[in-house]
Amino acid sequence: MAKNTEEIRKKEMTQKTNSKAKPTKKEVVNKKVNTTKKVENKSVQNKVIENIKNFITKIAGMQEKVRQDEEKEKLEKIEQKEALKKQEKIENAPKYLLEYYDLPFRYNETIVKILAQTPKRLFVYWDVSDKDKTTYLKAFGEHFFEDTYPVLLVHNENKNYTREVMINDFANSWYLDISDPRDVYTIQLGRKFKSYVKPQINPDVEETSINLKNDYLMIANSNPLEVPNDHMLFEEFKPYVKYRNIKTYQEETKDLSKTIFQNELQKIYEKLYEHGVDGKKFDLRNPSSMGTSSSIAK
Repeated sequence: MAKNTEEIRKKEMTQKTNSKAKPTKKEVVNKKVNTTKKVENKSVQNKVIENIKNFITKIAGMQEKVRQDEEKEKLEKIEQKEALKKQEKIENAPKYLLEYYDLPFRYNETIVKILAQTPKRLFVYWDVSDKDKTTYLKAFGEHFFEDTYPVLLVHNENKNYTREVMINDFANSWYLDISDPRDVYTIQLGRKFKSYVKPQINPDVEETSINLKNDYLMIANSNPLEVPNDHMLFEEFKPYVKYRNIKTYQEETKDLSKTIFQNELQKIYEKLYEHGVDGKKFDLRNPSSMGTSSSIAK
């Protein structure tokens, strides 16, 4: 009896073992279905995760674009403010008339001009037009400028004397020292022939345009210039002075001819010019600084 029971138990254990080792057809189908569902669920989860990541990236990009647009707008506002400030500064700046003059190297005209640098020094500048140069070449030949040299004739109108100053063809201005201030001067530009023989003028050239004297050709005359004094001119003192009361506006005249101030001023001037002015004994009736030097010469 015990033996049969043991065999039955072993048989049941064997069946259970066989049933575990070999699942039924239904269990196999259910297992496949569950596996497929798990794969599908995992795929869906991955897609959802990927979509979420893409959405987050898109949101971040949109936020970055908004931030960049805001910064750009801020910069544009700052630039507009700075431009407005500059425009206001330009509009409110003081208005000046700015002019620029570019002086030409030469005016292509025959001129001689004289200026006084000091009472004993003159400044002279000149030019000869191309037309006159062509005329001289036609009149005296193509070697005219090689056969001649330029000179300045300095003429004192008051004392009636002339001094010749030799210059060169490379200069268009010159400084001249003079010994007699307060006189009127004129300067003449000319050319002298090196051969010291009066040349022949081409008959095809009108002689009215040629001013030739022996071996000297006159080209142009300067303006007359009255050179200033080389010493101080005195004021002509009046023998009286007027006073005005600032409260009552009444005027009063006072005689200064016998005051100490007038006498002392007379002594100072006499000491400065012990020998007088231009050979005349000093007195207070010397011409004033408002007068001209020509009046002194008289």
